[in-house]
Amino acid sequence: MNINRIKILLVDDDEDDYVIVRELVSEISTWKPELDWAKTYDEALEKIQGKQYDVYLFDYRLGYGEHTGLELLHKTINLGCKSPIIILTGQDDYHVDMEAIRKGASDYLIKGQINSSLLEKSIRHAIERKRAEEAVRSAKNYSEYLVACSLDMIVAANLELTITEFNPSAEKMFGYCKSEVVGKSIRMLFADAAESKQVIDKILKEKMFEGEINKRKKNGETFPSFLSASILKDINDKEIGIVGILRDITERNRLIDQLRYNAFHDTLTNLPNRNLFMERLERLLEHSKRNRNSTFSVLFLDLDRFKVVNDSLGHLSGDKLLVLIAQKLRDCLRKSDTVARFGGDEFAILLDNVDDHFNAKFVAERILEALKAPFVLDGHKIVVSASIGIVLKGELYNRPEDILRDADTVMYRAKMLGKARYAIFNVEMHAHAMNFLQLEADLRHAIERSELVIYYQPIVSLATMEIVALESLVRWQHPQRGLILPDEFIPLAEETMEIDKVGYWVIQEACAQNKIWHDMGFSTITVTVNISLLQFRHKELPEQIGAIIKNTGLPADAFELEITESTVMESKGLVLEIFEELNKMKIHLMMDDFGIGFSSINSLKHLPFSTLKIDRSLISDIDTSSDASTIVKSIVDMAHTLKIKVIAEGVETQGQLDLLRLYNCDYVQGYLFYCPMKSDEITNLLRQKNKYISDTKSNITREFIPL
Repeated sequence: MNINRIKILLVDDDEDDYVIVRELVSEISTWKPELDWAKTYDEALEKIQGKQYDVYLFDYRLGYGEHTGLELLHKTINLGCKSPIIILTGQDDYHVDMEAIRKGASDYLIKGQINSSLLEKSIRHAIERKRAEEAVRSAKNYSEYLVACSLDMIVAANLELTITEFNPSAEKMFGYCKSEVVGKSIRMLFADAAESKQVIDKILKEKMFEGEINKRKKNGETFPSFLSASILKDINDKEIGIVGILRDITERNRLIDQLRYNAFHDTLTNLPNRNLFMERLERLLEHSKRNRNSTFSVLFLDLDRFKVVNDSLGHLSGDKLLVLIAQKLRDCLRKSDTVARFGGDEFAILLDNVDDHFNAKFVAERILEALKAPFVLDGHKIVVSASIGIVLKGELYNRPEDILRDADTVMYRAKMLGKARYAIFNVEMHAHAMNFLQLEADLRHAIERSELVIYYQPIVSLATMEIVALESLVRWQHPQRGLILPDEFIPLAEETMEIDKVGYWVIQEACAQNKIWHDMGFSTITVTVNISLLQFRHKELPEQIGAIIKNTGLPADAFELEITESTVMESKGLVLEIFEELNKMKIHLMMDDFGIGFSSINSLKHLPFSTLKIDRSLISDIDTSSDASTIVKSIVDMAHTLKIKVIAEGVETQGQLDLLRLYNCDYVQGYLFYCPMKSDEITNLLRQKNKYISDTKSNITREFIPL
């Protein structure tokens, strides 16, 4: 078959669709196609039986006739047709598409989303794939060909557990030649005799096995593998042996271990992060309730005027200083104590078996004294100080969050008293609690008083450098306190159960605003909205979002929900049910903050995420840390393997951007491009040009609004 000149048969009862396909085919310049057209099932069969075509395009429905495109697909294959068949569908329906593929279609394309490039690519790939399949079928022994060429290790044994097959991939991994193992017991490949017996017994009893096991190489080294094994049967359905397909998962496990480590450690200092600190604090608190002799104290530390270092020497020097400070804090503590970095210049310390003023004060004084010695950084002598808040374990505490809250509160009290000081929390410090109550009362009326406002931060396509989406970021314009960031009032909203009201208001406003932008002609823009864990746990969430979409008139695919990695992992019971409902509504789903938690890759594979957003903590280090760079590349590769697009947030330097381009990241977001802006600023931006414009050329004033 000459791929430069091919014959195509389109079967579609709609003449308008035929005209569209004819125009698309005429635009294909790589080869000269001949397009034939059949309007009905019977006419198509007549043409198929009378003439050889190189590729077929079948409409899924074929109008309202007696037969469907899938029936024609089945009939064509039964007639002995070897040419590839592509199904054209009118809507993006996963189940329909999969049914077509299962019945023998080479590909499926969605009407309304087809262009000449996509059509050419689909036809070319379908033809090349068919040619490859025919080449394989012509191999003298198809099964041996598959075994020999498989990148996976394939090992077979008879019912006496004697090895009968050992493919080249197995030879390469285990270090044995095939002749060295054939005829010997399959148990020799296992690293552990007990595990060997358990796995083999399960295969023989249950007729299959899937799981991770350790294998042993010829040189004695062991490696982790994923084994998928089953019973072999002959043509008479008689059991004749065992076959196992193995894959080396050493690198996968290393990546998972790294992701797990990152979930509980700060990537800059390698100290425990907030997650690990809170886990240990909760464990000590629970232990202290069971054992009155168990004691502990919490110190919350914030560096004084650290911003001056960043502003004067730059963020890279600031990061180096944080690493040195982290080491000095370690040196001041015992091995049984925990020091964690909470982000920025904040650290928390957990002192085990210390709950009296004297010992806690002694540790605080030792830290303050150690920080007096100047740090030498890039030829500069830098002196830093810190303010420390101390909470002694008391019987009144039931939640670790409350302990940390009070330590944070008293730390600010120390800072108000002057730099390089510490203070100990006591029951008289209720001013903060009163302030909390007032803020809570104000929040309950913030929506009705129109005090909440949404800022939008653009998301840019690296392929086109165009703005493709806008993340909705809520702010509270308090009449007395000024602009309050979400870090301050969203936790309050969650604690007071106001988060539903705030969350749905944000969704309503973002959808309504995007409908305005669509009506202005910016119909390719999608708005994304972050959703709280508490909102996500409501079963009526899809119904409520659907009502908002319907009332605003915004297309469902122009709205995307951002769901944090931790929300997904903490709500496994509801995830599939809610995701299924949202997916039916054509609402896109994005996993936010990926890389700071620990998601099962297998779980991710089975969830309908269209996009994954890598957390800014990883992006900030990719041009300075080889570990961060490797992790980011691995995440992008993994996501693309799962057909998931990737957004990198927090992009602030050209070096970060260059690496993300190299790693084929799809989208970027950050101050290198745009700060969060009010809706009218976004409108002006979109009117000027839906494309990134450098600061030197842009006429838009970009007010710095923290994320």
